[in-house]
Amino acid sequence: MSYSADDFARDFHIMCKLAKRLKPNDIFDWVQWEMARTHKAIIQWWIQVEKVEIHHQVEEEIQFPALGVAIDTSASHAEYTSMLVPLGAFKSYLESVSEGTAQWSSETASMLAQAFLPELMHHFVEELYMLDPGALRRSGIAASALEAMRQAVAVRAKESADFTKDIPGLVVHNDGAFDWPRVPWAITDEFRMPAGLYLLHKGWWKYSALPLDL
Repeated sequence: MSYSADDFARDFHIMCKLAKRLKPNDIFDWVQWEMARTHKAIIQWWIQVEKVEIHHQVEEEIQFPALGVAIDTSASHAEYTSMLVPLGAFKSYLESVSEGTAQWSSETASMLAQAFLPELMHHFVEELYMLDPGALRRSGIAASALEAMRQAVAVRAKESADFTKDIPGLVVHNDGAFDWPRVPWAITDEFRMPAGLYLLHKGWWKYSALPLDL
């Protein structure tokens, strides 16, 4: 069965709804909220297959082992594993078009996308339900374990993602607003855009309400 626009809208609405809240202070609430924001950003920028791969690499290395001591992550892992083959075919096609060894065909792209997109969307939604704050609390996992997971993910993500080409696209698609610029954290006089990122893209970020004085 093909995956319709209505199906997509339904699943994406769930991600947006769970990502819309203000940043929670409670780590049990934060885990689902942050995952929803990540899924939402990936889907809005979904043709970047590499982002899906990086996201799941971090999950497999850090999040699933940390969560697996308290909750069953096997279904989520199995979904992603089964999705790798059609996702890889879609990625190979895009690479062939980019390299000039294949011609672009919207029909081919649609066919290849239909092979993995329904499972990707279902996986992203079900994973959020798996991380329901109430379920995490009932699992008995310690808040300190979730906090350690959060810190480890932050470190690994900085190693996996390219700071200059990956972050800007995800940032602008991270909170539901399309008026440039937006960032995934509150900008104040004390905490602004990191200088390393700001300088590379100062032609855009200078329009921020609180630009760095550089």
